[in-house]
Amino acid sequence: MPQFRKPTGFFGRILARGMAWGHKDFYKNTDKVLNLRHDDRYLEIGFGSGLFIKKYASHVARIAGLDCSEDMVNLSCGINKNLVKSGKAEFKLGDVSSLPWKNDEFSVVVGIETFFFWSEPIASLKEIYRVLATGGRLVIEMAYNKDDGLDHTKHIKKMNLKLYGANEMTKMLKESGFNDVVITCYKGFWIPFKGHVVPKGMIVKAIKKKKLLRRS
Repeated sequence: MPQFRKPTGFFGRILARGMAWGHKDFYKNTDKVLNLRHDDRYLEIGFGSGLFIKKYASHVARIAGLDCSEDMVNLSCGINKNLVKSGKAEFKLGDVSSLPWKNDEFSVVVGIETFFFWSEPIASLKEIYRVLATGGRLVIEMAYNKDDGLDHTKHIKKMNLKLYGANEMTKMLKESGFNDVVITCYKGFWIPFKGHVVPKGMIVKAIKKKKLLRRS
């Protein structure tokens, strides 16, 4: 189960490719909210295989990615080799709580199926706020969340997850400096469910707005 948090080795590479296939619905719904433009400067946290970037983000002006697994960095570099070779994309090893980029470098930051693994969510959100330019947007997708209507006790224990609901996400994002927090839910038929309860995936979008100066 630690492989879900940090895929490593041969099995980790196979798992990452398999998760990318299983995450197709996650990717499609995230892409709709992202609405990536050609002039976007894009950063993905926990990119895994890098297949989302190859399919949905290859048209943007700049691509960067951060992952805690060196094997995923190598895998994504291989899958996106043309983007890397051209100098358009870079993939780095590291932790989201300490991003290796300067202030205001990106117009969009995305995390797909990774936020519930972040050990320091507030510190990480503040780091993302730092590297986002004014007007930039953060999009976080989570299939498993507190508001999806399911009991995730087993998943939490096995995968060492920390799940969040809409109210918690809104509070943390505002504490980190973000504005205009919008929560979007979508039906999650890919998740096993019991009875008539259809789980809901969650996508959170927030904007970094220019702070207004207070008049004395």
